[in-house]
Amino acid sequence: MRASQLIGLEVLDHAGQRIGTVTDLRCKQDGPLRGAMCAPRITGLLVSPHRLGAVLGYDRHAQHGPWLIRAIVGGLHRNLTVVPWTQVASYDGQIKLKPLGDSL
Repeated sequence: MRASQLIGLEVLDHAGQRIGTVTDLRCKQDGPLRGAMCAPRITGLLVSPHRLGAVLGYDRHAQHGPWLIRAIVGGLHRNLTVVPWTQVASYDGQIKLKPLGDSL
């Protein structure tokens, strides 16, 4: 799976309510060995109610740029949510999550 297949997808909870859009992925490099390095494994999705600015990286703290753009995008992404990959039920055109008790 490629990151581009997930980034930009709409995320719905188990009841079908929209949570937001996947703006980035959290990964851990502990997958199968590929050459000299382990492949990355997805551990979580960064989900934002807004997509604007996330594709430019302005939602990250280390990103530098014009202060006005950082302030606007920071306000849009203040409700950024990290969804554990174990909470994902399916990802066909949309990402649907399991009910909260199902991941434990």
